[in-house]
Amino acid sequence: MAEEASKDSGKTVVIAIDGSEYAKKAFDWYKTNIHKDTDKVVLVHAVEMHEILNSQQWYATPYSFDKDTLFAILEKEKEKVTAKLEEFAQLLREAKINGTVKSVHSASPGEGICKVAKEVNADLVITGTRGLGSVRRTLLGSVSDYILHHAHVPVIVCRH
Repeated sequence: MAEEASKDSGKTVVIAIDGSEYAKKAFDWYKTNIHKDTDKVVLVHAVEMHEILNSQQWYATPYSFDKDTLFAILEKEKEKVTAKLEEFAQLLREAKINGTVKSVHSASPGEGICKVAKEVNADLVITGTRGLGSVRRTLLGSVSDYILHHAHVPVIVCRH
């Protein structure tokens, strides 16, 4: 009986989302194929720290190590992330899905997504993929590949 009650309370699903068409398709796949009203969805946007420091703004500035310039660049990046998070929250509202949006700063997106999955006690992680061949994936690495091998729960990789 307790097992039945826990099934009725829904599952916590982490969906990796970065604004790409592949992430959107993964979200759509979840919505169409396995979503239940009792589920709680956590859309996770992983922000790579090196991405911010490698931004064009950073290198276009003659005073790259100036504290005020650094803070201004970081503030602009924060605004971009906030806008993306609002866009992702809108996806949940439009689909009438119970959930939250979370950003995580990490050295690698896969690592950040796995960390959040553990923090929210996820039952499942869903991610999209660009469908790189195995050689390119091995050489370049892949967020979905990292999640697949490091997540503590089942992972669905939506390839489109």
